[in-house]
Amino acid sequence: MKKLTHNLLTDPEFVSRIKEIMRQDNFLLGIGDIARATGVSQRKLRYWEQRGYIKAAKCADNHQHRKYSYYTMARISLIKSYLDSGFTLKAAVEKTQAHDQAAAAIHKMFKERISGVRRLADGYEFDLGPLKEQPNTHVVAVIKQAEPTSLLLKKDRH
Repeated sequence: MKKLTHNLLTDPEFVSRIKEIMRQDNFLLGIGDIARATGVSQRKLRYWEQRGYIKAAKCADNHQHRKYSYYTMARISLIKSYLDSGFTLKAAVEKTQAHDQAAAAIHKMFKERISGVRRLADGYEFDLGPLKEQPNTHVVAVIKQAEPTSLLLKKDRH
């Protein structure tokens, strides 16, 4: 059994495991799970799917036991947030579609850039890797419970 230090989680094995998990796009949830997580009824989800607003990742031949990806769950949550703000369903879907590329880019950035994690007394530091022109300087996101996230530049200590 490997020994972990209390404050340090920069273990390359941990980081590579997280990256591998983020690369996988096959995490699937049932329609009931999605409905509970998002607050959108199963009936509405089926309607949205019929209209092409969302897509099940997997569906049995009889169209029961639908499975949805985490990406689709996020999409459903975003559509619902626009609906809750007073937009029509059509407008909510259009606004969500306009952000699809940005969401994909955010996912790509995190799965490619995370190179280390360090536990702090009241949060975490995420090493987002080196700057292109300054490979010995890393971008670090500091996330603390009671503070906004901050970004720092840190030089390697080697």
